[in-house]
Amino acid sequence: MGIGYALGNAIMIIAPEGLIIVDVTESSMAAKEILAEFRKITKKPIKAIIYTHHHTDHIGGVGGFIEDPENLPDIWAHEQLPLEIRKFHTTAYGAKFKRSMRQFGVFVTKEKYQNAGIGIQLNYGKAKDSMGFILPNKLLTEMEFDTNIAGLDVRLMKIPGETSDQIGLWIPSFKAFMCADDMYRAFPNIYTIRGAPARDPVDWYTSLQRMLDLSPEYLVPSHTQPIIGKENVRAVLEVYRDGIQFVHDQAVRFINKGYSPDDVVKHVIMPDKLRLHPHLREFYGTVPWSVKGVFQLYLGWFSGDPVDLFPLSNVDKAGRIVALAGGVSEVLSAAFKAWNDNDIQWALELASYVLVVDERNVEARKLKVDCLTLLGIRNINAIASNYYITTALETSGSLKLEIDDKHREEIILALGSRELFELVSTMYKYEECGGRSDVVVFEITDKNQQYTIQLRNFVAIVRDDLKPKFYDLKVIASEKAVKKMMIERIANVKLNNLKDFQLEGNEDKFRSFMACFESDWNR
Repeated sequence: MGIGYALGNAIMIIAPEGLIIVDVTESSMAAKEILAEFRKITKKPIKAIIYTHHHTDHIGGVGGFIEDPENLPDIWAHEQLPLEIRKFHTTAYGAKFKRSMRQFGVFVTKEKYQNAGIGIQLNYGKAKDSMGFILPNKLLTEMEFDTNIAGLDVRLMKIPGETSDQIGLWIPSFKAFMCADDMYRAFPNIYTIRGAPARDPVDWYTSLQRMLDLSPEYLVPSHTQPIIGKENVRAVLEVYRDGIQFVHDQAVRFINKGYSPDDVVKHVIMPDKLRLHPHLREFYGTVPWSVKGVFQLYLGWFSGDPVDLFPLSNVDKAGRIVALAGGVSEVLSAAFKAWNDNDIQWALELASYVLVVDERNVEARKLKVDCLTLLGIRNINAIASNYYITTALETSGSLKLEIDDKHREEIILALGSRELFELVSTMYKYEECGGRSDVVVFEITDKNQQYTIQLRNFVAIVRDDLKPKFYDLKVIASEKAVKKMMIERIANVKLNNLKDFQLEGNEDKFRSFMACFESDWNR
């Protein structure tokens, strides 16, 4: 196993006819370092790569394991993985990127950085590094599939948990199970603060029960250390499974009493036998976040209290609270008193109210930065700590989170035309172009694809099944040229020439049409 090179592990299985690599980390540089160490053990060729799920720290470093680009190994994944990758990068990616950078503490200084919760660090932003992925060419379409890979009998199993496309690998002859992200040495991330729908705890503990039923002697996760020994594996899987069920069942119990999410959190307290177990310490996920995730999973965003149906905006609420307290100086005085009384959360909330109504208030800003920093330093949960401290850096003005050009380009080059055009509709600036009714056709010559973007009723409608007889503009180009346009446009570079395109229509009108969309999905 390659542990500690990146956020995720890379696992090497030596099979009779070659190597099977399970997960490839997020970094091609880290993957190359791991492969160099693997090569000290064996020179067998890599026959297969298995992606356990779509998270970047499991697929992004695949290039580091490709020794012969002309003869790719089989790449296995669940059939949902391509769709999950597509959804991840085309739906709210700008927000998810920023929240991920906060969660994993990419920009936290060494003095204040703990770890990434389930690994030492997320590798991001190194000059010579790259994140990319190669789509799988072998797909798991069943709950279980027995096959032979590189001369080794294995069973691929769908094990939904941290993601719905999660797969595990059972090797009967080794009595070993690769459990992906369904178990690691920390409380599970049933809800992730980087932003994603809550994970289904019932699916998760059901998958763990299926692992238990196999009686493995080796449990090999894609984060943290493996578990060795049949009884050790059983003990860890049981407590992990039961801990997840406890949080789920007790959350539902108190939800059914009509409690709000915050009140449910107060009632779901894990017993010490679970809470203090080394594999359930809240270094990554937390019980309160998980409880709120269960609430959201079953009941959505509404707490049940009608006061939350149409609440005041943050700006309006802050203004009224500050006025009620007697003004900014009174709120600041109370905030500093809370700080001195070690009531840091209350100090943070009060300072935040002041900044909403007076964003240039130096005292409130400094106090908020101090509160965020102290909460980060004190928190044993690594991703909470990272989030607090990164937000402190942003609040102080010393950090601005943006997707850098290199990463943006890597994503665009990795996505297909379909995914890129789906992204376009969410970048439409209706307030500037809502009165327009343009129809623009993009013909992708080398893919035999056609996409139509129609502006209508304040939305940009993207279709690949429409062959309009009448249109305002038609762009004929290769996929490479379209991606170049996206890279330049998203990077806010003006299109000074259209030499890569064949355009039917007016160039100025085309540029005007493009101006209807955000220059950068990161904003």
